[in-house]
Amino acid sequence: MKLKTLAVFAALASSLTLSTAALALPAILQQSEGLGAYISLDQLKGLGDDVVLVDIRTADRYAAGHIPGAINIPREFIETPDVNGVIGETKSYEELEPILAGYGLSYDQTIVVYGEFDANPLSPDSARFPGKIYVSLDQAGFPNVHILSGGFDVWDGYVTTEATVLPPSDLKLTDTKPYIVQKDYVLAALEGGEAFVLDARGTAGYDRGHIPGSLNVPIGLFSDANTLKEDIDGLVARLAELGIEKDDEIITTCGWGWAASDLLAILKDLGYSNLKLYDGSWTEWVQDPNLPKAGTDFAA
Repeated sequence: MKLKTLAVFAALASSLTLSTAALALPAILQQSEGLGAYISLDQLKGLGDDVVLVDIRTADRYAAGHIPGAINIPREFIETPDVNGVIGETKSYEELEPILAGYGLSYDQTIVVYGEFDANPLSPDSARFPGKIYVSLDQAGFPNVHILSGGFDVWDGYVTTEATVLPPSDLKLTDTKPYIVQKDYVLAALEGGEAFVLDARGTAGYDRGHIPGSLNVPIGLFSDANTLKEDIDGLVARLAELGIEKDDEIITTCGWGWAASDLLAILKDLGYSNLKLYDGSWTEWVQDPNLPKAGTDFAA
């Protein structure tokens, strides 16, 4: 996305009907230096002409209208299809490398991913949880990846149907930092008391069934329809209530690994440094008859 494109965005910004609060990051995140995982519209505009915008929506939704300059990498190309009832897990590095190179991505780029509000967030083609694509790229070694808070909805009113395609790159995933973990790791961490396992689902779903020993930190404490809330004091208070220190190991989980990725990204912005994602999450866990379960659906 070039500087002249950003200038067009700036000139048309007055046509937006979104409130200032909807475009700004929570106050606690504005106090940090540099850019975090989540960025605001104003921060995007200030990035200059070397930004690669990644639209994670389906190809047809991208074709119908998208932010000017954005390339389209539907989440289905980064995540696995249904495997034994588990969907949306991040593909292996061996699978990701040629895919991301084919889309023209490289380690020296500043990448901003965006999604869109979806009334059916559990659909495999939903773009409501851009944190999942952020995690996929971050753990693959990309040093400058961000999420546009508010996503495509922020840009409603001045979109384009003209596709942007980058030439393929010679990307090699040499700087990976694996922090996606499997169910055996989660079980061992819980049995050893070595980690906090945080479940990002809503309270009702958590109460019905969850990983024993996991703690409920609902996504609603910090995110509202694909946009960070102006006030995330509820999240900060919940983390303090649980006694979690900034260097404690935290494993995030949810139903499918999507909301858990959004939680991981915001925890990173809040200064928590030892973060992992259980990608299979409850959907995988509940299918294993050898794993313990808790909740009203499993009461004796």
